[in-house]
Amino acid sequence: MEIQKIQNRLKRIEGQVRGVENMVSLLRPADEIIIQLSAIKSAVNSLLFEIVDQEIDQTNFEKLDELKKTLKRLAK
Repeated sequence: MEIQKIQNRLKRIEGQVRGVENMVSLLRPADEIIIQLSAIKSAVNSLLFEIVDQEIDQTNFEKLDELKKTLKRLAK
């Protein structure tokens, strides 16, 4: 995944977070906020796994152990 695509996705996520912040300020119902937070979580997870997938494709076997350790920390 190229850098520009990653940056665009991060900007979209940032916009979603700002939207939730606005919802909180406007005292929107909790269920609406929860739905939006869930969407943000999904977007972050999707980007995370896209980056991990790219790293796996580009890594050599020596760096694979380091990547495995990072993934284990994320799973906690």
